[in-house]
Amino acid sequence: MTGSGNNKDCEEWFFDRIVRKRPVPIPGSGMQLTNISHARDLGSMLTLAVDNPDAAAGKIFNCVSDRGVTLNGLAKMCAAAAGATVEIVNYDPAAAGVDAKKAFPFRNMHFYAEPRAAKEVLGWTSTTNLPEDLKERFAEYASSGRGEKAMTFDLDDKILAAVGAAPVGVAA
Repeated sequence: MTGSGNNKDCEEWFFDRIVRKRPVPIPGSGMQLTNISHARDLGSMLTLAVDNPDAAAGKIFNCVSDRGVTLNGLAKMCAAAAGATVEIVNYDPAAAGVDAKKAFPFRNMHFYAEPRAAKEVLGWTSTTNLPEDLKERFAEYASSGRGEKAMTFDLDDKILAAVGAAPVGVAA
C-alpha cells in the first residue's frame, strides 16, 4: 500500500538507498510482479462496498490496484520520483546467505491480485497513478528529513559483497 500516513515503509526502503546513491539489492530476477495500491483507491473500493450492501453482500473483493509493476520497475519508478538514477543489483538470496524476508520489504515472488469483481459488481475504477503517487511520497520523504539521517546498510553490504557489487568502502 502507498499513500500518506501508511505504515508499510516500502517506498522509503527504495528512497533510503537511492538518495544515498547506493545500489538497490532486489532478490531474484526483479521481474516478480506485484500490486502497489494507493490508500485512496482502497478507500474508494471499501466505500462502494459499504454504500452498496445488496451488491456487495456475500462477495469477495480483492482490495488492490488494477495495475501491476515488477520489483525492478518499482525501483526505477522510485528513482524517477526522486529525480535520480538507480543501480539495481539482482541476487540469489541463498547464494548471498541472507533471508530475503529480512533483506527486502516485498515478497520474493509474484504477488499480484486483480480487482475484477470490484469493477464489475461495484463499478469501481482506480483513480491513482503510481509514478505520480511516488512523486508525492518522495516529497513527503524529503520533507521528513529521513534522507539526511545517518543509516547503516549492513545487510545490503553483505548482499553486495556476496555478489561482487559492494559499494566503495565495503570489502568484497
